[in-house]
Amino acid sequence: MSLRSFVKKLGAGPRFLRGRKSDLPAPPILREPERFPYGPFRCKTQLLPGSQYSVLASPNLRTWIPIHQGKAQDGPVEYLDSEAPKFTYRFYRLLTDEVYSANVIGYASVSLPPGFSIITNPFDSSATVEDTFKKWPDGTSLNRFDTRLFRLVENAIKAGKWLAPGEKLLRGEGAIFFNPTSDYKMASFVGEVRQGNLSAPVPSGFSLRASLVPQAGNLVEDLGFPIAEGDVIHLFDREQQKYFLHPYRDGKWPAGPPVVAVGEAFWVAKSESRNWVQNLIIQS
Repeated sequence: MSLRSFVKKLGAGPRFLRGRKSDLPAPPILREPERFPYGPFRCKTQLLPGSQYSVLASPNLRTWIPIHQGKAQDGPVEYLDSEAPKFTYRFYRLLTDEVYSANVIGYASVSLPPGFSIITNPFDSSATVEDTFKKWPDGTSLNRFDTRLFRLVENAIKAGKWLAPGEKLLRGEGAIFFNPTSDYKMASFVGEVRQGNLSAPVPSGFSLRASLVPQAGNLVEDLGFPIAEGDVIHLFDREQQKYFLHPYRDGKWPAGPPVVAVGEAFWVAKSESRNWVQNLIIQS
């Protein structure tokens, strides 16, 4: 049999396969995540009218519980989580016709006391500095550390506006935020949770770094940081406004292992450059 005849003979097969695939609905996509200041979280999706769906929530990307069930009507489906103020961070996915949404979204609230905080945006997001830090007074600043020039690069509010309003705080990147007021304030990061095999370089010397996934825990055992002999992790306590050092010597932590919160970044003094590899697979 020639190759051409063999290909023609397969003509009936793809029809059957296409028929089966058409029975499976396309995974929905959660869009437009938004956290209202100190309040609810909202997101939208598009479903076929009449589709039954469930909104699932998780505090850790491992355990999921249904928090809302509904039936799609004409137009976009909108969900508002009025319970969001009870959680520092929360994640969401959708289940409809036994198909999970193609993405997972969420929010993380970060407390910003008077003075300095070292923070990160743990999500993929299009939000700019101006979007995230609205209605802050003059004197507010956000500093990144340039590892090439070995210096801090400042963005600040002057005359009521950010000097670089379109700047973005990227996932895995740390920054030093300064709150010039005498009040405790909150910032909310929202966006999509990046999944799969993730990797980011950690250069030798000093750098500001953060987890690539929005999870809290032991920096090495839970978050997989590539620690090596002689490395020093510098955690900043925003309440006490002081650094606590965690040197890694003789294969252990004399000062105890560093534990990092969601939305928290840290300084690292690295003896040699390594890649920080994290793998996040959200189970169905």
